[in-house]
Amino acid sequence: MKPVTLYDVAEYAGVSYQTVSRVVNQASHVSAKTREKVEAAMAELNYIPNRVAQQLAGKQSLLIGVATSSLALHAPSQIVAAIKSRADQLGASVVVSMVERSGVEACKAAVHNLLAQRVSGLIINYPLDDQDAIAVEAACTNVPALFLDVSDQTPINSIIFSHEDGTRLGVEHL
Repeated sequence: MKPVTLYDVAEYAGVSYQTVSRVVNQASHVSAKTREKVEAAMAELNYIPNRVAQQLAGKQSLLIGVATSSLALHAPSQIVAAIKSRADQLGASVVVSMVERSGVEACKAAVHNLLAQRVSGLIINYPLDDQDAIAVEAACTNVPALFLDVSDQTPINSIIFSHEDGTRLGVEHL
């Protein structure tokens, strides 16, 4: 079954495809009645906007890339789930590239995979020493990157977890 298009929604709702596009892109110059009719048609047909087409058309769509170690591991999967949950709240999308092998080159390959998908920003959730983190950041080109749990001595944007504080808080909670 082929995906439902703007044209399909327009025909079903009895409006032009431009009107459907305006509704999808939340343009303000659509009457409430028309907006409701188009939204009802979209729901009835299970229309899903094509984010890739929107990006190609120059529409701003926040797409966050996450390079991570194996999601079979508990901590990385929980971190990705939290990123996805928060992104959903903000109307952003998340794409994940797992670092399949160990080493900086494998991490850079995952970053390149994400950059090829035109991500707006990157989160790197992979254990790296200082020099490797700097090398991966250089591979991020002009896309902002945030590293998780690298040394606070590394001159890159990062979030550092305090295992000592986390353990203390956990014990105090018990």
